[in-house]
Amino acid sequence: MGWLKSKGIQRLGGGGLERFGIRSWSRVMMAALGSRKDASALKLLQQVFRDNRSLMTSYEMWIIYSLARAQMKMPGAIAEVGVYKGASAKIFCELKGDKALHLFDTFEGLPPACEHDRGIHKVGQYTCSLESVQEYLKDYKNLSYYKGIFPDSAVNVSDDRFCLAHFDVDLYEGTKACLEYFYPRMIPGGIMITHDYDILAGVRKAFEDFLADKPESLIEMPTTQCMIVKLSPV
Repeated sequence: MGWLKSKGIQRLGGGGLERFGIRSWSRVMMAALGSRKDASALKLLQQVFRDNRSLMTSYEMWIIYSLARAQMKMPGAIAEVGVYKGASAKIFCELKGDKALHLFDTFEGLPPACEHDRGIHKVGQYTCSLESVQEYLKDYKNLSYYKGIFPDSAVNVSDDRFCLAHFDVDLYEGTKACLEYFYPRMIPGGIMITHDYDILAGVRKAFEDFLADKPESLIEMPTTQCMIVKLSPV
């Protein structure tokens, strides 16, 4: 995965070369998963892969799938901040049943970065319109969309308890805002998971700063992901 750490690759903004690298590596991962994982799960991930709307690897999609499947037995809603083209949201939709899914994004790409982000990204990078995502997920119910900068965009959220929150916002301030907003709203046993933890300095620092005075510990994945399991309702 060392190639993913290149500043040049990160600057591509979801372009052809970045997609080619991720999809090529993901084909190998998908073949490995196919040799030992449930066929119905693989069918869903393969469909998401073919839709070509994701910058996650196949292993990252599997982790999203596995956590979502496990958390569906828990009370509370699901949230995602950083929807991009809706790939992980589709996985949630296929598993969530009647649970509410709250989807937050600028739908205009990344906002300005701060000094913790080391100049990796550009304003407007990773853009996808709200209408495109709504069309992609049109067959699913109980979805709420929130356009704008998080957490300002969360003023009209109806649910106050969450069993699963997925972050993919790439930047320090956005990641820190996600943690600060959702942490007190997670049920005991609720999971907050992020993409890009070990390849983006801003995302890593946001978790380090946030957890400095918390009882929870970081769980780092072999992918770029990490997660926190909420220990108490406070």
